[in-house]
Amino acid sequence: MLRLAAFHLRHRTLRSLALVLGILLATSGFTLLTAGARSSQLRTTGTVDDNYRGAYDILVRPQGARSALEDGEGLVRPNFLSGRFGGITAAQQERIARTAGVDTAAPVAMVGYVVSNNHAVVDLTAQVDRARTQQLLTLRPTWHSDRGLSRITDDAPSRVYVTKNPLLWPRYPKVGGGGTLHYADGTDPAPVQKQCGSDFAPVLEVLPDGRRVPLCQPPVSGLSDGRGWLVAARLTADGTFVTGEDERGRPVARERLTSVVQWPMTMLLAAVDPGQEARLVGLDKAVTEGRYLRQDETTENGRDELGALHRYVPLLASAAPQIDEQLKVGIERSRPGGAEESGGSGGGAESRGSGGPGIAGLAGERLAARLAALPGTVLGTRVFTADQVYGAAEPRTADLTRVIQSGRPDYRDTDPLTPAPVPVDQEALWHTEHASGLPVPRFAQDTAHRPLHRVPEYRSPEAVAGEWNGDAVTVGTFDPARLTEFSALSRVPLETYRPVDATAADAATRRLLGDRPLLPNGNPGGYLATPPQLLTTLAALTRILDPASEQARAPISAVRVRVAGVTGTDAASRERVRTVAEEITRATGLDVDLTMGSSPAPRTVLLGAGSHGRAPLTLSEGWSVKGVAVAVVEAADRKSVLISGLVLVVCVLFLLNAVGAGVRDRRRELAVLGCLGWTRRRVAGLVLTETALVGATAGTLGAVLSAALAPLLGIDVPAGRAALALPVALALSLLAALPPALRATPRHPARALRPAVRAARRPRRHRTLAGLAAANLARVPGRTALGALSLAVGVCAVTAVAAVLTSFHDGVVGTALGDAVALRVRGIDVAAAAGTVLLGALAVADVVFLGIRERAAEFAVLKATGWSDAHLVRLVLHEGAQLGALGATVGAATGAALVVRLTGTLTPALAATAAAAAFGGVLLTTTAALAPAAALLRLPTAPLLAED
Repeated sequence: MLRLAAFHLRHRTLRSLALVLGILLATSGFTLLTAGARSSQLRTTGTVDDNYRGAYDILVRPQGARSALEDGEGLVRPNFLSGRFGGITAAQQERIARTAGVDTAAPVAMVGYVVSNNHAVVDLTAQVDRARTQQLLTLRPTWHSDRGLSRITDDAPSRVYVTKNPLLWPRYPKVGGGGTLHYADGTDPAPVQKQCGSDFAPVLEVLPDGRRVPLCQPPVSGLSDGRGWLVAARLTADGTFVTGEDERGRPVARERLTSVVQWPMTMLLAAVDPGQEARLVGLDKAVTEGRYLRQDETTENGRDELGALHRYVPLLASAAPQIDEQLKVGIERSRPGGAEESGGSGGGAESRGSGGPGIAGLAGERLAARLAALPGTVLGTRVFTADQVYGAAEPRTADLTRVIQSGRPDYRDTDPLTPAPVPVDQEALWHTEHASGLPVPRFAQDTAHRPLHRVPEYRSPEAVAGEWNGDAVTVGTFDPARLTEFSALSRVPLETYRPVDATAADAATRRLLGDRPLLPNGNPGGYLATPPQLLTTLAALTRILDPASEQARAPISAVRVRVAGVTGTDAASRERVRTVAEEITRATGLDVDLTMGSSPAPRTVLLGAGSHGRAPLTLSEGWSVKGVAVAVVEAADRKSVLISGLVLVVCVLFLLNAVGAGVRDRRRELAVLGCLGWTRRRVAGLVLTETALVGATAGTLGAVLSAALAPLLGIDVPAGRAALALPVALALSLLAALPPALRATPRHPARALRPAVRAARRPRRHRTLAGLAAANLARVPGRTALGALSLAVGVCAVTAVAAVLTSFHDGVVGTALGDAVALRVRGIDVAAAAGTVLLGALAVADVVFLGIRERAAEFAVLKATGWSDAHLVRLVLHEGAQLGALGATVGAATGAALVVRLTGTLTPALAATAAAAAFGGVLLTTTAALAPAAALLRLPTAPLLAED
């Protein structure tokens, strides 16, 4: 039997080679595609395992901390720490830390926004006209934010009065040293203070006629917070500037004349456990200056500007303020006498300053009116950024007597997210009894989207005793960029120390922002909140919070938990995290979110117009989708199974058609064997043996070809997997050959001598080539159905892959992690779909070719009766196109139905994709029919007519 099978194969070289080629393509393609599918599953898992884990696996927040939007969609909002001040007790924190399986439990207690007063130093030396006796330099600050879209002009400009006349500064008594307020020449301060209408003693200018006239401060509003001060300086004969006296009453002379513009910045203060924070994010290793916080320290000894010893709350400050603000200072020069600087009365003494009183001696509304009416010459502009001014402050301090807390935004609509503005009572929020006022952040006046309230001031026993004045001072600086790095795919918005970027979601917003993200500013009620910029210890909260307050009883806002033994997205790691989270929930009753495998997902935010020029913006903000890593891995597993299954189905259909074609081609020979006494089983065995030999040969070649092509395609195919091509080829060959083998010899062998086509019951006239082609296909319905089914599976594969990708986007669409995985596996999806369509097209071509072989005599008759070669070729192409249209339409419809079943909706894009797939299938099969058409032209007309 084996020798006979080999003999038949040798004497039918072309058919044998066609079978070998078909099985070779099928088995090598299956091996490479399944290996590629497996590789992409491993890469998917690898991408997830590399990026699934953020700084922590579990986020614990107070009960009720999750918003309805977070609960409903499995999200964690950006800046989840903002708007949450306390709610977890120290006992609950300790219970979390003791939970079995917890590696790190890092608490963070949000205190609120405090003000750090910084100063922009403006050098005015070059702007002084040294020929004038008296001159006034005015500094007009303009504040910019929101990428330049918001602008605030300061209504309280600073002024520097420069005179060549002598100046007298008030001398205050030293702390604990006795004495009274006085001037060096014995002038009584009381009448001068009464003249200025203030408790402050002003600087006195000594005029040439000997009079002492006060330089009163301009009137200020309740929220002027010390802005708008008038500073006096004497220009001496040697060109230096005297701006005051030292402790011994000696003039302090400087070569440069400088003035400062106060720049108060709101800083979000939080308390942490230094040890746990170091374990979680490496905060101790991110310190760039000074020292790290000590575990239980509450105060730091230091001295104030007067030299008195005080205790301060220790702070670890961010190296950058992480706000988007800019200051532009316009500098003007005017003559206090009021005449035009460049005019006057001809340029004499009046134009250069006569040494008269100018603005000296004026107070109250008269002084304000004179200052407002003074004409000036613009001399230039100085520009400062928040980073520059914040970085120059040394040491950085913060006022803890005013602590502002903000709530979370309230959304009027959730698609898109539309935060509602909230009213703010600025006077109640920032008012102070301090005589000169305390600084107020400029953009605190902007539109608020978070409710604000001021925490009642707590005067600790140390403050009452005079040992603490309510200030905090930095002991060190940390750089957020040096914190332990986590993947960008899983970082925002669950990171603690990074601001949330809001990028443009449409072209108009992109143009307004200059293609840059919108960042927070110093408005504590702004929609975008800053991360904590100032850190202190949990122990130091006793100096800040009233022990009787609710926040002091439960000061912790969140606990970030890292679970021990988590190595990836495997089931064991997920179970460890789930078990710990369940135990924390049971033991504490707090809100617990599993953040393992979370990834940022954009949400559209419609931010209304600001109060200072910013237009409405449409933004894309990164919320955090929980459990993305697990969803991605599960979707990747389903995709690998589907790819392998589709390739197997197409392989079986292709081989079934190829082996069946070979059996049909030999039906007369096999019928003769039956007439000679061969049993049906023996004939079937011969067919199976021949097919097995072909399959073994193709399988061996397929293993070698797969191993050779794998490196070129970037696919890892181990030797064991390549060797599987042989048993796969044998199994598929025998499976595909079994139905044709059983039909090789009917019960009456003479039946096999009948034509393989179905005769027409009654003659019909076909007036078009398309009609004749359709009739020819209908004569062999089984073969036509098999070819169409082969192509249908291939076309369906295209939309099936799209369906799996859609399932990715259903679960993790728009997440950074999900998109990265989709980009990794899309290449093998395309390869699998292309392979299945190609095999289907080859099956169609084989059907057309076999039809030409069996109807060779008919084609000879048509040619003999006057049909041209072009007509015959068009007829064959019509058959291929109609067969392709049948299979492609069925495949595209099936694929679209699968997508609809997975997604629940039929989108225009899906319909267009299905239509394109169907059109491509028809075009491919028509092209594949060109090879059988070329074979048709080589048929010997005369011998075929003679044989018939």
